[in-house]
Amino acid sequence: MTTLVHAALRNRLLVMVLFAVACVAGVIRLQQLPVDAFPDTTPVQVQINTVAPALSPEEIEQQITLPVELSIGGLPGLESVRSVSKFGFSQVVVTFDDHTPIIDARQYTAERLASVELPDGVGRPTLGPIATGLGEVFHYIVRSTDPDRSIEDLRTLHDWVIKPELRKVAGVAEVNSWGGLERQFHVVADPVALIEFDFTLSDLVEALERNNANVGGGQITSAGEASVVRGISRVSSIEQIGDIVIVSADGAPVRVRDVASVEIGSEIRRGAVSAGGQGEVVLGLAFMLMGENSHTVTADLRDRLDAVRPSLPDDIVVDVVYDRTTLVDQVIETVEHNLVVAAVLVLLVLFALLGNLRAGLLVAVSIPIAMVFAAQGMIEFAIAASLLSLGAIDFGILVDGCVVMTESNLRALQERQRSLGRQLSSDERLAAVAESSARVVRPIVFGMAIIALVFVPVLTLEGIEGKLFRPMAWTFIFALTGALLTAVFLSPILSYYLLPRRAPATEGRIISALIAGYGRVVAAALRRRRTVIAAAVVSLVGAALLVPRLGGEFIPHLSEGALVANTIRLAGVSVDESVRGNTRIEALLLEEFPDEVESVWSRIGTAEVATDPMGLELTDIFLSLRPRSEWTRAGTQAELVGEMQGLVADVPGVNIVFTQPIEMRMNEMVSGIRSDIGIKIIGDDFDELRRLGDAVQQELLAIDGAEDISVDQLTGQPTTSVVVDQARIARYGVAGEEVMSFVQAIGGIRVGEVYEGQRIFPLVARLPDRFRKDSDAIGAVRLPTLAGPSVPVSALADVQTSEAASTINREWGRRLIRVQCNVGGRDSASFVAEAQARIAENVPLPEGYVIEWGGQFENLQRAQTRLAIVVPLVLLLVFVLLFFSLKRMRDVLIIYSGIPLAAVGAILALWLRGIPFSVSAAVGFIALTGIAVLNGQILIEAIREQMAAGSPVAAGVIEAAKTRLRPVLATGITDAVGFFPMAISTGVGSEVQRPLATVVIGGIVTSTILTLVVLPALYATFGDGRSGTAADADSVDDGDSPEAREHPSVLEGP
Repeated sequence: MTTLVHAALRNRLLVMVLFAVACVAGVIRLQQLPVDAFPDTTPVQVQINTVAPALSPEEIEQQITLPVELSIGGLPGLESVRSVSKFGFSQVVVTFDDHTPIIDARQYTAERLASVELPDGVGRPTLGPIATGLGEVFHYIVRSTDPDRSIEDLRTLHDWVIKPELRKVAGVAEVNSWGGLERQFHVVADPVALIEFDFTLSDLVEALERNNANVGGGQITSAGEASVVRGISRVSSIEQIGDIVIVSADGAPVRVRDVASVEIGSEIRRGAVSAGGQGEVVLGLAFMLMGENSHTVTADLRDRLDAVRPSLPDDIVVDVVYDRTTLVDQVIETVEHNLVVAAVLVLLVLFALLGNLRAGLLVAVSIPIAMVFAAQGMIEFAIAASLLSLGAIDFGILVDGCVVMTESNLRALQERQRSLGRQLSSDERLAAVAESSARVVRPIVFGMAIIALVFVPVLTLEGIEGKLFRPMAWTFIFALTGALLTAVFLSPILSYYLLPRRAPATEGRIISALIAGYGRVVAAALRRRRTVIAAAVVSLVGAALLVPRLGGEFIPHLSEGALVANTIRLAGVSVDESVRGNTRIEALLLEEFPDEVESVWSRIGTAEVATDPMGLELTDIFLSLRPRSEWTRAGTQAELVGEMQGLVADVPGVNIVFTQPIEMRMNEMVSGIRSDIGIKIIGDDFDELRRLGDAVQQELLAIDGAEDISVDQLTGQPTTSVVVDQARIARYGVAGEEVMSFVQAIGGIRVGEVYEGQRIFPLVARLPDRFRKDSDAIGAVRLPTLAGPSVPVSALADVQTSEAASTINREWGRRLIRVQCNVGGRDSASFVAEAQARIAENVPLPEGYVIEWGGQFENLQRAQTRLAIVVPLVLLLVFVLLFFSLKRMRDVLIIYSGIPLAAVGAILALWLRGIPFSVSAAVGFIALTGIAVLNGQILIEAIREQMAAGSPVAAGVIEAAKTRLRPVLATGITDAVGFFPMAISTGVGSEVQRPLATVVIGGIVTSTILTLVVLPALYATFGDGRSGTAADADSVDDGDSPEAREHPSVLEGP
């Protein structure tokens, strides 16, 4: 290592040029660094969506979901399969391990789906967009100022004008339509007219299918000219559909218009959107392709939307209601503010402790260089700049190496100049810098390498916690690498050129007084060493007793600047009733919170592409919030949610649970659970699952801290069943298919397409609206028989009304019910422990039924388990490195005593601030370990130097402590102030940084006290084989003699 320093000083110009080139390249590449609010934690996941608009949940499960699930079993890397079957659609979610590329996962799934056989009339399964939980980056609503403009017109304009343009934006995976009416051409059959002409419904369907197609006939070649042959029979208007001939008898054709009316209609509604308390609108959702830059994609979507507005009718208004750019800008503003304030504080501390402006500036050079190195590494490893990836950057830690190197060089130059009584020549300066740099390079490299090494456990995290915190660890390691290279290679060169050439005659009064006073403190500590050590042990025991009181959570809830109110109504509620209820809630929220809520819109049911599968009884009410500075009803988002919950609690017939857009989507995509805690009860029988779910809900209600409890509505969907009696249809000579065609036609039978220019709309045969509104009308309709007379459906089948399944959730092929809740006013770990105990005691499970726990707590447990294995292994490795560096077991053990004593301050800080233990706090403890080891190593190296010079133990310990006071204080204080802005920040996203910063600051306080007071007492007691009695300490000079004031030693390094 000494050779490297000497080589750098011999090739000063080359080293500075290389650093300059690296910095310029880094600044250029910095423009390419992607920016996002949070790391994307979505697993490798493929959604399989299948639409069958008229099928019930149970039919969807049996005819679609089950075959799809069976087809994908055994795929390589498969981790889980879960599904939901609702009215009209099926969604199967296939999750692969993180080592499977998303393209391979989709290819595996698509190949298996190709062999799935589904019933006639059911669309083929399709894969969801290549997007993630963070992919929903852009919401906009389409509305009209013209009251005569229908929502069917709005949906058509969106699907055929706006949507195609937004799909052109690079990085967009899908543009989804939600709400409105999807236009169709309906042939509404008249059952009475069909009987009069002796037709069946099948005759009408067959005529529509056979008379609506264009064909190609190749070419006709004549006289050297080729003419393309076309056959044209496709209909394109209501009149042409009505003119289709069903049959012709004796030259008199019977046309479609004779037995049916042709009109513009819409598909069966599976969703709707309302906004602003003004009624229905159409919502557009743009999904970002996985791995793209959300800031860039969102900005491009805005630009393209502005470009398309002039092509819309004058009464059409398109409003952007959710834009990820806003959140990204707010989060990056929080990060930038924290980093800038931290940099200023670190510089002020450096100027104060080093006592020299130039030295402080030389140390500060490492900050931008380290950040450039970090940016280079982030680009190479595809890490976006986000709240978490930049969340562990502490400028105080980054400058530690340069502090030690520059302080050592400054002190060496000053001492050399004082000893000669004149300014140093260039060769003498170079020799002094080379000698002092060589003395400290080893502890710098070992110390900073150890700090980087302690982040290895974070790199081993997997799942959600790995995707959240691995970018943080990598970014810190990249920055630390840049800081280490700067300290070892660049700082000696800058010290040679730029440190002052004139040394003050004596040290400053403040520094001298500080060193002298500290000498007396150490002398007193050595005289009462047993008391000092006992006090340290007592503090350690006290901190251990506080640990169970901290509680635990996965990560703090991040404020996103937007809210979602999950609204649950009774199964079977109509779309129109849901829209009316949502409109009232929207108006109420806007009226009561005008300074807090900027816009509000509600999503009912499911979109065109079912990325978020909900039934009609479920609504997500989105609230875009104004800047917090404008709020008058609440100071924090938690307070605002409490106010809103109190307001909507009195709304009848609904259960409302508040969450946030990204948090909701991430939780749902990872585990299918939207809340903090999810309890999955797995079994087969609906009634038994519902009973168990109710029992679990009752237990949760009795637990303090349970909020927003909800249970899946498995049943309660009103259902009209037409049950064919085989004996009766045989007696009348009617095929069961005729009855089933009639039932299918209530919803609609797709028989082709109608082309209006470039626009394509479905052509559907169906029965009149009265059959959709009155179940008695179904039994009264008459069907023709082979014998001639027609008979009512009630003579062929039983028309029954009952309650059936509304939603069927499955996991690994078994049905389940989910009980979900949020936790308020306490930590999730203690809540889950109490809930598990109560449920195990009071809710016995029948044979074959299983309870599984999921949600955020599951992630915390997984992270704790992995860290409990990896952290001790890394600490063992650090121990080995220190042993190879120091070659003495006692010294290493004394240094390691700093780790638990540093944890004392961290635990106390968490407890005082009421912050539970989390993975974010765990990262802080990991960083604290490296800092504590570095400080201990600095002092032990100095003590060993004194021992090697033959000093008595007590005297040597005191002298070494005084020489290391300035670098220990400089590193400790800069490390603490570097995290101070994060600890007190209230900006968007600061919640996740606060536990980490609190742990480090609290730990540094006790770690610094340990290094400066307790560690000398430990060394005097256990660290050397020679005698070091209290009498020795009494007799030693404490640093207040005239000689000590004249020449106090503060040189860093052995």
